[in-house]
Amino acid sequence: MSKKQNLSRAAIVRQRRAERQAKEAKRALEKSVLKPVAPIRSEKSSFIGTKKRKVKIQRYEATAFTPTVEGLRSLELPKIRVEWRAISAALAVLLAIALYLLFTLPAFTVSAPKISGNQYLTAETLNETLEISGKNIFTLVPHQLERELLLAHPGLKNVEVSLSLPNIAKVTVQERQPALIWVQDGKVAWIDAEGIAFRATSQVDGLIVVTALGSPPAPVVDTSRANELVPPPYIAPETVTALQSLVMHVPAGTPIIYDPDSGLGWTDPRGWTVQLGDITEEIGLKLRIYETMVTWFEENHIYPILVNLEYPHAPYYRMEP
Repeated sequence: MSKKQNLSRAAIVRQRRAERQAKEAKRALEKSVLKPVAPIRSEKSSFIGTKKRKVKIQRYEATAFTPTVEGLRSLELPKIRVEWRAISAALAVLLAIALYLLFTLPAFTVSAPKISGNQYLTAETLNETLEISGKNIFTLVPHQLERELLLAHPGLKNVEVSLSLPNIAKVTVQERQPALIWVQDGKVAWIDAEGIAFRATSQVDGLIVVTALGSPPAPVVDTSRANELVPPPYIAPETVTALQSLVMHVPAGTPIIYDPDSGLGWTDPRGWTVQLGDITEEIGLKLRIYETMVTWFEENHIYPILVNLEYPHAPYYRMEP
């Protein structure tokens, strides 16, 4: 037998493996030796040679000098924390200073108020009631000043107080207009068309003068609509209207007399007393009857001492006391 035949199967496998490995090693060597080299041109010369390999530089970071997250936080600027209590305290101090200046500076002190609309009440009288001269403008309350004026002076129908910085106070008033003069117990008062009595402050010509021997009955007032700033009427508005209608029938300058028992009347310059009773009842009829009686007196030369027209359907006159 030949030598190949004498080899075992395992030896044959090892021999073939060795031959294959040898062929692969030879092939790899040939490939690496015969591999063409790509020519490169240097930037500074025209020499053509193999391409230089780049040297791989590995970088290492020094962690000892690199700040960590905790380090960065420690290097940050400290945050300024603003406390609301501190802000509130500062605002309170500033407000207190501002209020002190507003209430103490002379620039905000009111001198004499500017009063307009007054005809019978003088500005001095109104200033004495207001008492605001020399006061700080921030201490004044307009509606309180208006209330004080209306309560102190019934002759005022409306009052408006306005304030403007730095120290200006304006007062605009509307006065009641007198319709007649009422004299009672030695006191003189004016009465307007609404029957409200108020103090007479001057001489007004052309008004009817009523001399009262007693107080008239109080007019009926609706308390549900009463206003404390509006005085209650002293006499009924109808009585004021009736008295004004007597102007054409009463001689000029003749005072009208009010008697609680016999009502209104007057003393005629021709020598007799006229009694009309309640002049709000049929005043037109009473006056027409009176004119007729006066004409009849003159025609018949009669000089009575009393003419009573309290009941217009039964008038009478008296010749003797």
